[in-house]
Amino acid sequence: MESSKSSHSKSRNGCLRCKAKKTKCDERKPTCARCEDRGFQCPGYALDIRWSHKHQMRAERSSIRDVGPPSRPRSRNLGRRQQTSDAEAAPLPFSDNPDQPWLGSPSQWDLFMPQELMFPPVQESSAGFNPPEQPNPFTLLVADTDLMSTAWTVDNDSSPAGSVEEAQRTDPANQLEENNNTTTAISEVQEDPFAVDIFPTAPREIFHIPTALSEYFFREVITLYCLWDSKANVMRNIVETAWQSSGPLHHTVQSMAAACLSEDFPHLQAVARAEHHQALALLRPGQPSPTSSTARNALLLAAQLLGHTSSWLAPQNLATDMFRASCAMLNDASADATDSSPDPSIAFFSDTMDYWAMLLVYLTDSSQLGDYRRRSTVDPLPPSAEPHPYSGISHEMVRVLTDAGILIFQYRKHMSSVRFMTERDFDVFKNALREARRLERVLLAHHTPDLSRFRDPGDPKTPLKHLGLMDEAYRCTGLLQLYRVFPDLLAERYAPWDRDRLLRPLPAQGEPTPRERQAWLTKLAMHILGILRDIPFESRTRSVQPFVMVAAASELRRDPHHLQQSADDAAFSIDKTSIEVARARKFVGSRLAAYTHILPLRKSRVIFELINSVWSAMDAGEEDVYWLDVAYEKKLGTMMG
Repeated sequence: MESSKSSHSKSRNGCLRCKAKKTKCDERKPTCARCEDRGFQCPGYALDIRWSHKHQMRAERSSIRDVGPPSRPRSRNLGRRQQTSDAEAAPLPFSDNPDQPWLGSPSQWDLFMPQELMFPPVQESSAGFNPPEQPNPFTLLVADTDLMSTAWTVDNDSSPAGSVEEAQRTDPANQLEENNNTTTAISEVQEDPFAVDIFPTAPREIFHIPTALSEYFFREVITLYCLWDSKANVMRNIVETAWQSSGPLHHTVQSMAAACLSEDFPHLQAVARAEHHQALALLRPGQPSPTSSTARNALLLAAQLLGHTSSWLAPQNLATDMFRASCAMLNDASADATDSSPDPSIAFFSDTMDYWAMLLVYLTDSSQLGDYRRRSTVDPLPPSAEPHPYSGISHEMVRVLTDAGILIFQYRKHMSSVRFMTERDFDVFKNALREARRLERVLLAHHTPDLSRFRDPGDPKTPLKHLGLMDEAYRCTGLLQLYRVFPDLLAERYAPWDRDRLLRPLPAQGEPTPRERQAWLTKLAMHILGILRDIPFESRTRSVQPFVMVAAASELRRDPHHLQQSADDAAFSIDKTSIEVARARKFVGSRLAAYTHILPLRKSRVIFELINSVWSAMDAGEEDVYWLDVAYEKKLGTMMG
């Protein structure tokens, strides 16, 4: 017999008052009918909320099962307890792979952060987070929101969290535990049914500093360091393949990223130095030799990056010792690569050493380069060659500029100590002038490589056209250096400035006066800066432009008459060239100022200071001011690329 009593569905999500009295609630919003009829203020509806477990590893569940059930706290402590367990169970960013013993040792992680930076003080009322009394050096950190907004936003598919999440959903034990957590949460709510603030304010976002630095390196640093970047970038491919298995490369990545962020976050300067020293320690002699080409390439790339970025931490540190070590490693790698099994990465490392040498030889004696021996000839281009991430398509020009730098440094060094000319000094001069003539002929005969022979790097910010313009800028910079240091070369071809005759000089029309020679060099410098002006600042070639800018800016001499005349006379004596020089100086200043914001390193300010020192000396009336002399006297030499 059917009951005459009308049926009704049970209330599962009623207001807290109805749930506490275990009576039916019509769940009407904003107030239910029962509270409204009785004149009570409806306390509202509690949501079935619990902390997400999707980023916790499966090992956490086993550790929880080993611990007895804790006493039930009040609901206000629920968020704090859950987040503490999250921090305690958070995994390190790398696995405990036996092939990666350096990652498994806690001591390898201690260098990243001072203890006070690992766990900055947080107000309990705002964060609701109590870190362990003795935290692991690499448990999750409370995030600096400025760093998070400055550095990057993590892609949803950037980690294998999806597989862990799926495993947790399908694990019966996990499902049972989640049900138990739900029951516990509801019970805790029922203990204090009229509390308005059921759950504490969500804690500040948490993240892992080494993971943040690694992500910043791949997203930002590589694009700032290379003159083009895409999936075809050899440097990027080597780092992505080996940075988690190579200790030196991993610490190098951390150091470079921390150095780039240290202007906005000064405490990361200590992190950058510590990581740099740790990487150097792992490269010292006595370490196990690499057993695979991947490991060998990782070590060689780490050595090159450490040497080239030493100036990021100390601008005047040219790291010639790392250059010599990299040369030795490259020679060993080249000897191991047989003709039957050539390693294409050898060419990348060899061209990297050539570019590095070009930046060093203007600032240090070539004897400091050790047994640096570049390949005797440039290999013929394959049908579709890949531009180099640092030198682009300018392999030949980089080598010529290196030869010019070695010649200029040795010649200036010898002549600076000469007080009375001897026959030996005269022989040094003749040999240097002969070599300078040879280099001049090479530069004048050079043709920019056919861009159709190169594969487009796939970087929309750096098309092949920009690489061609940089090659032309290198060529003109080489001529500018030779004509400045060896005035006889300019005298042999001197004619009033004509850009169209720069590379096809006519016979000399007479011996130029010092003022005519300086005016000609100034025109050539402005021509070089005009080439750079044709390259948008957004182009990634900006990473290799400082060397060219310093060399060209050092010839932007103003007419001394304009600086000495009174204000009334100067207004009527400004000519077109003086205006062009002023515009060129402003262009250099604006480019370098913007560059210091794009790549905020102290060495960028040193480069700017060097240029300003040269301009100040010229404006003071000094003759024959040369940027290398100023850099040596004021100790402003740094890596300019």
